[in-house]
Amino acid sequence: MPNTPPQIGRLGALWLRLHSLRVVIALTVVVGVLLASFFSYLEQTSDLREQHIVQIRTEMDHLSTLTALALREPLWQFEAEQANSIMEAAFINPDVVSIAIWDDKGSPFATRTRDTVDANLVERVTRVVERNKTLVGKLELQMSTAGYVRKVNEVRMQYVRQGLEISFGALLVILLIMHWRLVRPLEYLVEASGRLEKGQLDVPIKRVFRDEVGALADSLEATRLALIDLIAQLESRNLELTDANEHLEQRVTERTESLERTLGTLERAQEEIIQTEKLASLGRVVAGVAHELNTPLGNALTVASTIQAEVEEMKAEFGAGKLRRSSLTAFFDRAEEGMALSMSNLQRAAHLISDFKQVAVDQTSDQRREFDLAEVTSEILNMLQPSMRMSGCEVHKDLCGGLVCDSFPGRYGQVLTNLVMNASIHAFEPGKTGRISVSIAAVDVDTVELVVADNGVGMSDAVRSRIFDPFFTTRMGRGGTGLGMNIVHGIATRVLGGQVTVDSAPDEGTRVRVVFPRVAANIEGPMV
Repeated sequence: MPNTPPQIGRLGALWLRLHSLRVVIALTVVVGVLLASFFSYLEQTSDLREQHIVQIRTEMDHLSTLTALALREPLWQFEAEQANSIMEAAFINPDVVSIAIWDDKGSPFATRTRDTVDANLVERVTRVVERNKTLVGKLELQMSTAGYVRKVNEVRMQYVRQGLEISFGALLVILLIMHWRLVRPLEYLVEASGRLEKGQLDVPIKRVFRDEVGALADSLEATRLALIDLIAQLESRNLELTDANEHLEQRVTERTESLERTLGTLERAQEEIIQTEKLASLGRVVAGVAHELNTPLGNALTVASTIQAEVEEMKAEFGAGKLRRSSLTAFFDRAEEGMALSMSNLQRAAHLISDFKQVAVDQTSDQRREFDLAEVTSEILNMLQPSMRMSGCEVHKDLCGGLVCDSFPGRYGQVLTNLVMNASIHAFEPGKTGRISVSIAAVDVDTVELVVADNGVGMSDAVRSRIFDPFFTTRMGRGGTGLGMNIVHGIATRVLGGQVTVDSAPDEGTRVRVVFPRVAANIEGPMV
């Protein structure tokens, strides 16, 4: 065999020797011969077993019949000694294990048993003993099958010897032929292949025999010639590539600068799109708050106008000297009731403005602070409530209190706003009412979850797989920009440090789950 390449090592060389072609062929021959011998052994032992069992049963039938005939008179005359003599004669057969005799009443009459007999290797036969068609007793004869076991063992050893002899002879012949016609030519080809690997292409490769190995030698020779031609071509191409590389480096530098400028433009455009979406979202909230403020402020203005008119009437009555105590008391009652109604409406408006102020400050800045997740969520939902009423959506909230987070409330609010508005736009058919559920809860000590679910039309797997793609929407031109869920994914993963999952099926609604840590990681560079 040629020397094993140094990189293979001793273990690799041992592996190659154990898996060489001669070892594989030798093992195949040995296994084939042994399998043939084994199946022949099984067939022979099966035939031997059947023959021996037939022989034993025939012998048992014959011996039990003769013994039963001989026992007629001893059983009729109750001659136990004569019966023992008959059993002793039967025991001359070494395979007889036991003979038991019972009289016509079933009582033991005589018994003889051979010692040290394996009970698993015993065959039994029972015969009735009759005299002139009269039952005089019963006989049970047991014989051993140990002889069969001995013969099987002898056959097994015989076939083992034959199998080993045949295997050794076949192996020796095959190895000699294989070394002459296969191993030596292959060693020559391996040596030639090693020269090809090292680039030594000056030695031709000749065929040894006109067979498959010879065809392989021809193929290696063709490969050698092709490599010589290829190396010549490569040297020519290398000269061309060296010249081309000098110009390519300059082109790569120019393209890199162009790509950097394009990337900067895209980043600025992305930031502008995100800011536009934030302002659009805030604009929708402003419109809803303005609509919501219209009612309490209108009520307060109506009350103030009414009280002002009654004050003018009271001044006129007082100037004319017609003011009465009952009129003044009634005026005070109406004024007190009006002021209470006016204060109630103004307090409601002030509460809306306060909530909107905090939400607006958060959503127009990237300030990080500690905040109660339930309070911020409730404030945002209050701001969205007018828009939800106008769209016919009913919002239900289940907010777990006491979840203090150190994160970015403005970005969290943008996520919540986009999810709720996205559900109101896409989840329900135009003119249909629906239900949107918002819940927050603790996943563990360090993690919280926001779940926004609806009972709307749901979405197919094809739509769900693209829901986070930018500018992908099923309502283009009807209130959908295709950026809402993309921004949600970017904020949830890169700013809040969490993850977003969406579960949905047609006509089964949609459930969006945002899981994020209570303490956000420090962010380097611009936010999404």
